[in-house]
Amino acid sequence: MDIVKIDTSKAAAPSGWYSQAFKVGDLIFCSGVVANDPCTQELVAPGDIMGQTEQILKNLEQILLAAGSDLSRVVKVQAFVKDIDEFDRFNEVYKRYFPTDPPARSTFQIGKFLGDVVVEIEAVAVAFDVQDRLR
Repeated sequence: MDIVKIDTSKAAAPSGWYSQAFKVGDLIFCSGVVANDPCTQELVAPGDIMGQTEQILKNLEQILLAAGSDLSRVVKVQAFVKDIDEFDRFNEVYKRYFPTDPPARSTFQIGKFLGDVVVEIEAVAVAFDVQDRLR
């Protein structure tokens, strides 16, 4: 089974020594994504969980598109939030991107992120196959 590194400039570049994602067979494993703007690599909406969640899901979608998938094919999400008391605000944005049949998800409060990051999301998705694209 081939392992293919996924890398797109349409999403923010990794901020450390890791890859955006890997496609292994029909599965796509995305690294934790933060709310950096793909053009400037600067953090969007410092300290704002709703603004950051929005940018993260836009970045995640671009990574999945580069891998031959999209948000509708996400099967598992792990979300890391700075403050679990902000969960309802996070979820408000999250629901717009996963309006029906949301993926399985675990959400964890993290004590501290770098800088003004308040949320990070990683995901596992299934790639489209040729028959899916023809439907």
